[in-house]
Amino acid sequence: MAGVYGEINSRKDFDRVLQQATALVRKILAHGPNPVMQRIAKQLDAMKRWSDGGRKPTDNERRNIDVGLVAAREFDGETGEIGELATKLFSLNNYFEDWPTDAEAASATDEDFEEDDDLDEDDEK
Repeated sequence: MAGVYGEINSRKDFDRVLQQATALVRKILAHGPNPVMQRIAKQLDAMKRWSDGGRKPTDNERRNIDVGLVAAREFDGETGEIGELATKLFSLNNYFEDWPTDAEAASATDEDFEEDDDLDEDDEK
């Protein structure tokens, strides 16, 4: 596992995890309307559109995704299929927000981002 990107170590992994998460959401939505899942589905579709064909999403597009926050708020402590979806959403959100190179994604650790947070706090002082 690569820290903040979970099972995502490359663009290929991102595409695979995005496809898996989308399939899980569609499966859940097949049981009936669910506003949270509909919101997540819409964002996953946008992520796919904005990254199709090797396209790099713009900074604005990357800032418009918050599926990780939605998962943290709505699925905290969930297990099973929902817990699996939440884990994928966290990874997808972090990867999409940062849009790292394959080398950066494969070597990223939580500590890398804690250092970035420390730098951001120093900048605010």
